[in-house]
Amino acid sequence: MPQQPPAAPQSFIEGLASGRLPWELFAAFPQPGPEEGAKAQELLAELGGLVDSRVDGDEVDRTGLWPDGLLQELRERGYFRLLGPDGRGLTRYDLVRAAARADRRSMGVGQMLLVQNGIAAGALLPAIPPGPLHDFLRSRSADGAVSGFGDTDPAGQNNTLPATTATLTEDGAAYVLNGEKLFIANAGIADVIGVSATVTGPGGPRAGVFFLPTDTPGFQVTAPSGFIGVNGLSASFRLTDVRVPAEHALLGDATMRLPMAIALQGSFGRTAFAVAGALAVLANCLEYSAEFVARREIDGRGLAEYDKVQRILAATLADEFAVQSAARWTMLEDGPQDRSFELYVTKNLAAERGWQASDRTVSLLGGEGIETAHSKRLRGAVAHPVERYHRDARTLRVVGNVDFINDHRAGRLLLARHQAGAPAVFPRLCTADTGLSEANRRHLEAASSAFQELRLICRRLVAGHPEPSLLAAREEAVILVGRLATELFGLCAVLGRAAGAGDERAQELAGVYATEARHRVTDLIRRLSAEEEPDAPDYAEISRAWLAAG
Repeated sequence: MPQQPPAAPQSFIEGLASGRLPWELFAAFPQPGPEEGAKAQELLAELGGLVDSRVDGDEVDRTGLWPDGLLQELRERGYFRLLGPDGRGLTRYDLVRAAARADRRSMGVGQMLLVQNGIAAGALLPAIPPGPLHDFLRSRSADGAVSGFGDTDPAGQNNTLPATTATLTEDGAAYVLNGEKLFIANAGIADVIGVSATVTGPGGPRAGVFFLPTDTPGFQVTAPSGFIGVNGLSASFRLTDVRVPAEHALLGDATMRLPMAIALQGSFGRTAFAVAGALAVLANCLEYSAEFVARREIDGRGLAEYDKVQRILAATLADEFAVQSAARWTMLEDGPQDRSFELYVTKNLAAERGWQASDRTVSLLGGEGIETAHSKRLRGAVAHPVERYHRDARTLRVVGNVDFINDHRAGRLLLARHQAGAPAVFPRLCTADTGLSEANRRHLEAASSAFQELRLICRRLVAGHPEPSLLAAREEAVILVGRLATELFGLCAVLGRAAGAGDERAQELAGVYATEARHRVTDLIRRLSAEEEPDAPDYAEISRAWLAAG
């Protein structure tokens, strides 16, 4: 007897492709267990006390240097091994929360911990098969080694294969690495580092990852990275005839920049970096705004009484709720369904929400002046480091790849479902019994309609561009598809969390977020329709003419 197809999509991206919002998945929103929650709260309090007492965020931002002895203290307290039963026992979600707590004091310090625990050499152990490389990384991790991962070449990160080269020696015992890597987290303090490189052999070029101690001859840190935010974290390094044992290499193929196992782990790292940073920015914005609004008046009327100020505060609270919801969905548990697509789009969702909140807070506190914390201290004003975290928030939209590149890849992932054939069609979503307030039920219905519109848009794009390469070249349309998918995921996450929370505050925050998200969704659908109009501006001709004119 043939197996009956499921009555609803089994993953978010399947729902996007089919045009049917998978509410059944989001209604079962994941919640942290009581034991996990208690363990995380204890560690957050402990870590928060340490960074607050030992770290001056403005000083780290100015010098790019950690306080003396901080790394050793973090190592001794077990903060370099936070995940799993062999460490402090945190989940991936609570690792992000821990990094966010440290980020609230200094983005560089918090993200150093996240890199160490989430994407560096020791964190990659689950992706490394048993053997000499696994044994090497496990041993160094057990010793408390600081580690990092070097992937970005001077030519950028979006070429298929790295520019750094790895040449197998004649006896096959080792690879010799040559090249340069930029903006590598923990590079200046790492004991062990992973490096992406291209191996050229009889079968053609292929990607590889190579792990080496940083005291290996030929490895040289060249300069710290002076970012426009998140200072103290990264540095550049050069590889000159660096010899790496062949058993310390993990080879991929010619179609990906990194071997698949490493790439999947890296996807978590990029997203976690943005989420932790955004949560820190949002929490700080709320703290700064609350203090500022409480003491400021205009003509005897407190700022908190003004409609616009109330909307600014509510929007930041709702954005924090949304980033928390997206992170819970993608990181709290793997779940029975595929959540890799949601993990990917959460990176941009978090970075954008953090940036918008920071921008609002700069405007709000601008009533007292646009200046650095140092300038505020000199004149005796409350020295909230709004300017520093504004730079940090903008950096989050670039670190882990530029935001529009991530949108383009998300759009391509969704469109590939349509290029592979017409996706399955499921019965229409029923919103009668969702556990949502009446207002949020209407938001859910609007999101459901947007799923259907996105499906039609994708079908038209694929029909008009049957060759995948031609469709990928319609970059703006593909980017808008990726952004629309991201917005719809955010809507599903906040509504799913509100439905399961059982409290009015969650419903209210979800309503604020959904109201603004629906405006963005409507605009994205309108812009996608405009991309199909025959009289659209000729951007290519305008840019070519300007460039040709010098």
